Amino acid sequence: MNKFQKLGFRIFIGFFVFAVIFSYVVNSSLFEKPSKPWHMQPFTSEDSLSTTYLGRYEVLQSLYGLVPNEDSSRKVVRILVDAWGVPFNDALLDEDFAVFDNVPHKVYLHVRKANRTRHAEFAELRIFADSTASHSGIYLFGGDSLEYGRNLYIDSLGYSQKFFCQKCADSVMVAVLDSVLTAETGNSASFVKHVAWTTQDSRDGDRVKLHATLRYIANIARKHPETRFIVQGSHRPILGDPKIRRENFAHWVPALVIN
Repeated sequence: MNKFQKLGFRIFIGFFVFAVIFSYVVNSSLFEKPSKPWHMQPFTSEDSLSTTYLGRYEVLQSLYGLVPNEDSSRKVVRILVDAWGVPFNDALLDEDFAVFDNVPHKVYLHVRKANRTRHAEFAELRIFADSTASHSGIYLFGGDSLEYGRNLYIDSLGYSQKFFCQKCADSVMVAVLDSVLTAETGNSASFVKHVAWTTQDSRDGDRVKLHATLRYIANIARKHPETRFIVQGSHRPILGDPKIRRENFAHWVPALVIN
């Protein structure tokens, strides 16, 4: 073997060793990619409710039992407040619920299996066909119908009517909701019994925006005492500042029933 062959052999051996070591390092935990994006990664103890919460609030697995089947004469409005979670600091939740002090209501804590608005809509907004009404319901959203593919699945949740408003704030959408609730058809068998609205102003975790939306809801609920409102968070804040996300329990959201 001449010197060029020996050099080539050494280069080959060196490359082989490098490839083996590089492959090991790349596949090690040091370079392991997370299975979920950063804003959906869990943190330690985020699912363990404090004794304060467990002692003060009723915990619900489902909110469907809160709407009696026999009460078919009342309209029901289901509202998902985007990025409204249960904070570690119970004083903050007190501030949230205090917005509703001027309307009759009962508060709860509700478990959320996934931190996604789409999951919350599937879990909480689904209704069944009502033989006493010409329309099963109407769904409201102040954004694009393509977001999360709502144009593909809202019909399957039982809503025969949909209203999407491009880049409309919650202040605009609550006015739309008010018009739906005040509309008179002259025929009690044809009114829209089920209404759903997914808010979006507070999706970045801003508590000022959150309280503004909660006040909109409290005001319209007070204006329509004949209507039952089921209000709950979609999930904890998962967008915006990661610090805000870490201040909330991973799979718990506030819920309340008004009127």
